[in-house]
Amino acid sequence: MDVTERIGANGRTLGGTAVSVGKSVYSLVIVLLLWEAVTQMGMVHYYFLPPLSDVLATFYELTVSGDMIHHSYLTLKRAFAGLAIAIALGVPIGVLCARSRLVGWFFNPIIAVGYPVPIIALIPVFILWFGIGDMSKILLVALGTFWPIAVNARNSAEEVSESLIWSARMMGTSERSLVWKVIMPVSAPGILTGIQIGLPISLIITFIFEMVAGGGGLGHLEIEGVRGFDSPVTYAAIFAIMIIGFVLDRILRVVRARILSWT
Repeated sequence: MDVTERIGANGRTLGGTAVSVGKSVYSLVIVLLLWEAVTQMGMVHYYFLPPLSDVLATFYELTVSGDMIHHSYLTLKRAFAGLAIAIALGVPIGVLCARSRLVGWFFNPIIAVGYPVPIIALIPVFILWFGIGDMSKILLVALGTFWPIAVNARNSAEEVSESLIWSARMMGTSERSLVWKVIMPVSAPGILTGIQIGLPISLIITFIFEMVAGGGGLGHLEIEGVRGFDSPVTYAAIFAIMIIGFVLDRILRVVRARILSWT
């Protein structure tokens, strides 16, 4: 393939990618344009819905000043810390629930009762127990994300083919090696699905807890905008958490594809 053909092929590839992206976001672009048009015409009170241009300008100012970066860091720190604890506990407990009768006997009823509970309802309890600092937020995130991670790990481990397990045992695989070399790799898609479910939950819990208890973070920034009648700040904080959630989800999708490239 000569240079001209390569340039043409690259151009077609980029063009196809641009068309694909355009098709995936066209409805969002329409909504944003309608938002700007409706607010500029004064059809909605400024306090309830400021123009998109004002929100974007406020977002830019907060980012340049460092305030948005600082609050985003606090939110991400709390969400990631809680999610890491949930992964460290939820994955092994979930797998052991499927492989050990004793562990399953103890944890399955707890998971069955705890999973449906609206975790936000426990915010006052965690404030009573741990105060309004980072510890209470991190622990609530850990509890809220533990359930989907543990359930998906357990269900995935239960679905591992018995014939595969028997074959590994016949080859002399010990029980400990069986978990690491057979159960965990086969259960990896389900485990990663649980983490994908837990990621947005961690952000939601952190965001709401910050709105209630303060202490900085995007949730605190949003509620401060409401209290100060500064609605562009409120919407800028919402934009920030939406962008963060979207970017993290895409990163996790790429990581998942890399990890599961053997499937």
